[in-house]
Amino acid sequence: MLGGSFRRLAPRARVGAMQYGAATIQQEPGMWNREELGGLRGHLAEVIARSHIVLEHVTRALCDSGTSAASALPDAEKALYLLRQAVDDQALAIEETRVVPPMAAVPTIVVAAQVNADAEGVAGLAGRLAEIAGSRPGRPAIPADVQAVVCRMGQACVDMMATAVSAGRSPRADTAARIAAADAEVRRLGQRLHQLLLHDSAPIEVDAALDAALAGRYYARCAELAGSMARHASPGAHSGQAGQ
Repeated sequence: MLGGSFRRLAPRARVGAMQYGAATIQQEPGMWNREELGGLRGHLAEVIARSHIVLEHVTRALCDSGTSAASALPDAEKALYLLRQAVDDQALAIEETRVVPPMAAVPTIVVAAQVNADAEGVAGLAGRLAEIAGSRPGRPAIPADVQAVVCRMGQACVDMMATAVSAGRSPRADTAARIAAADAEVRRLGQRLHQLLLHDSAPIEVDAALDAALAGRYYARCAELAGSMARHASPGAHSGQAGQ
């Protein structure tokens, strides 16, 4: 089941590091910084990119029609599995920093933990959206005007996550402004959806209304997480240099 509760794996045991960590530090003081800090940064970029892919596929599954939507659902399921796997891997790597904490690397470790928590949230919400998409064919249709607003919210979330991906690769001065504008648009669309469902739409079946309302809320929460990831993804957010 795609929307099941997310299970965090237990940290891997590092008996050697715990027993012989001091000797390792004395012999090779920069080893952790060079290798494992680089791994944290690499995983940080991976979880953001996979979050973007998941939202793309889930939104296609929910908003496209016919065979396009049907083919998007398996893609969403696979992307969701890979995102959860990446989140697990990053969680393990972060936990391992507790064994031999390199103080100069704390900014990167903290940002990695924050982004990973956001990605975990995206995975849970994307799973719920995938469940809605998978159940839609057997339920009453969502009115076109309502569906259009939900899908615009979804596309705005996809675009925000793309901004997060870009922020991690090549920082832009306008990242904060772009995120703020996109977040405002998602909020406006959320208000419009609420208005449609309660006041302006033609009569709507309960199943359709619930699916639209839930999808809108899930996208609103995804937008918050995407904005957080974009802000944290900028190299300036983890400018501490290990080994200095």
